[in-house]
Order: sequence, then C-alpha cells, then structure tokens
Amino acid sequence: MRKLGVILRLLALVSLVGTTGVQAGSEQEKATAPSKTDIPRKASQQIQDTKRFAENTGLFRASTVIGSNVKDASGKDAGKVEDLMLDFRGDIVYAVLSFGGFLGIGDKLYAVPWNAVMIDRDKRTVFVDVKKETLERAPGFPKDKWPDANDREWGTGIRRSWSDASITAAVKSKLASEQASTLLKVNVDTTNGVVALNGTVDSDRTKQRATALTRQVQGVRNVINNLRVESTRVN
Repeated sequence: MRKLGVILRLLALVSLVGTTGVQAGSEQEKATAPSKTDIPRKASQQIQDTKRFAENTGLFRASTVIGSNVKDASGKDAGKVEDLMLDFRGDIVYAVLSFGGFLGIGDKLYAVPWNAVMIDRDKRTVFVDVKKETLERAPGFPKDKWPDANDREWGTGIRRSWSDASITAAVKSKLASEQASTLLKVNVDTTNGVVALNGTVDSDRTKQRATALTRQVQGVRNVINNLRVESTRVN
C-alpha cells in the first residue's frame, strides 16, 4: 500500500508538470506570434513632385498658370498671365493679365477677377471673355505701379468691369457640368448681361436645356439661343 501511494503521488506530480508546460508553451506562442499590427503592410505609392500631385488630385499648380497664354472667348490669342493675387486665406482673387497691344490696347496690366477666368489645364491655356470695351473701362495699371488691392472702390470697379466675363465663365461651367457632350462646345458671349449661345447641339431638348442652365447664372438678364440642332445619324 505504501508503494502504491508513492506511485500515485509521482503520477500526480508528472501530470501537474505536463499541464504547466503546456500552459507555458501556449503563453509563449501567444507572446511570439505576430499580431495584425506587427505584420508589415505594403506602403502606398508616394507622390514625389507637385506635377504628379496635380495629376492625381485634379488640382493645378500656380506655376502652370503663371506664364500661360490667354485666349478670348473665340479662341484668339489675347495676352498672358503675369501673376496671381491671393487674399490672406490663400484663395486666388485676381489673375494679373497683360494684353500687349491686343485690340489696340497699350502695354498695361489688368487684374481680372478669378471667377472670370477659365482654364484648360491640359493645353496650359487661360480663356477670358475679353473685349475692347472691357479693356477701355477696366482699371489697368503700369507694371511698376501696382494698385492697393485693399481699396474697396478699386475692387468694386474691377468686378463691375469684368462682370460680363464672369457671367460667361459661369455659364460655360454650368454647361460643362451636364452629361451632354455637345454643350462643351457651345460658344458663349456676354454683353451687358445678355448671353448669346452659338454652335451646334444634338437635340431640341439639349438646346432648351442650355437656355435653362444659362438663366440659372446670377447676373444674366436675357438669353439669345442661336444653337443649331444637328442630329447624330447612326449608319
């Protein structure tokens, strides 16, 4: 009996040691097993220059605008972007343009409200609905004597002088937001708040839509829709 008791105690001791070893091994495996946060992740591709940043975000770089050619609403060469003027928040307020003899205008600079500027980023071209009458009444300034941009009277005069150009840009933006691709090619011309639409569209519905969108733009007094309907034929 005494030997039997000793054997039972030895078996219990062996069982206890084995269980402890299993628990210790399990804890060690947990400690050494890599967690989800320890697994290395594939690093995302980093954008290393502003050009690629602009391409990936849809934004544009100021350096691609400054120095760009300026064309009028009909696509004719008109001038050049000399500089950009920003407010204290960093928002662009004016594009400073030179028209170098365009329409007989002298070599002066003009601050054009940013909402009157249309940009074709791919072609590095700036479009502004500029006319001789606009340049004659708009306050220009020599290259060596810039105006005080904080002068409210000067700012009011700028916005008033370029109001037609701002309307044209807003109408073009409205038309471009539509799915109808033919509206992208519509020529827009504004004179004293009266907007003339010229070009071709694919249907009467698109033509009527162009008028409705144009009327939504603030400052539009009337719409003259000269758009021609040319149906697309499928062979």
